[in-house]
Parts: sequence; C-alpha cells; structure tokens
Amino acid sequence: MSTSKFISASETETRSYAVKLASSLRGNEKICLIGPLGSGKTTFVRGFVEAFGIPSLLVQSPTFTLVREYGSRPKIYHIDLYRLEKEEDIFEAGIFDILIGEDLVLIEWADRLQKYAPPDNITLRFSHDDQNQRIIEKEN
Repeated sequence: MSTSKFISASETETRSYAVKLASSLRGNEKICLIGPLGSGKTTFVRGFVEAFGIPSLLVQSPTFTLVREYGSRPKIYHIDLYRLEKEEDIFEAGIFDILIGEDLVLIEWADRLQKYAPPDNITLRFSHDDQNQRIIEKEN
C-alpha cells in the first residue's frame, strides 16, 4: 500500500486536488472518504464531480437521502453513511448493490462499512491541523 499527503489551505485547493485525482481514474473506482465533520469530504466531492463536467452546485451532502447520483458517463454515486447505525443497514438501503457495481462511487464516512468496504478501494483520510488547514492522506 502506498500513501501520499496533501495539505489544503482552502476549499479551492481541496477542489483542485479532487479534480486532479478524478482525472487520473478509469471510472469504476470506489473512493472511501474518512474524517470528522467539517474536514472537507463534501468539498472534495464537489471538485471531483466538476472534473466530469457536473456543476458543483448540484452536490449536497446526501446525509438525509444516503445516496445521490450524478452524471451518466461515468455514473457517479455519492454515498453518505453518517446516519447508518449498524453494518446491516448497508443492505437494507441498497448500498451494497452500488458498491459491487462498475460505477464510480464516493463514500463519505466509509469507516462505517467495516468488513464491507470494497476491495482495492482508494481511501482518503481527512483531518484538520492547528492552522485550520485540511490534510488529505491518500492510501491505495
């Protein structure tokens, strides 16, 4: 497994990093976003979808709907597991079917997947530092 670190001083930098990552993908990856509230996960998703020509204004945190879908080629799913209380909720909400599909999937609060995390996923760990910067550590 390799790890890299990106430090972002603004939302613009976080979105630019997301665009750069998105442009390097094939279109069927599963990207696990892990980090506390306010660490930049949804901002990252906004930049990510922009790389595929989708207006970032369409991106809202899917906390209350669990899943949002953007675009058609590739189809991008944005999943937010914040409200899930137990692993079995993944099946009841139909999320597991999305995870085993061939579409591009971004999963906020992916640490709640535990043993159901997609194999060979890209994991991005978001955190803050004491200078109000966002730190994104990429594992794959």
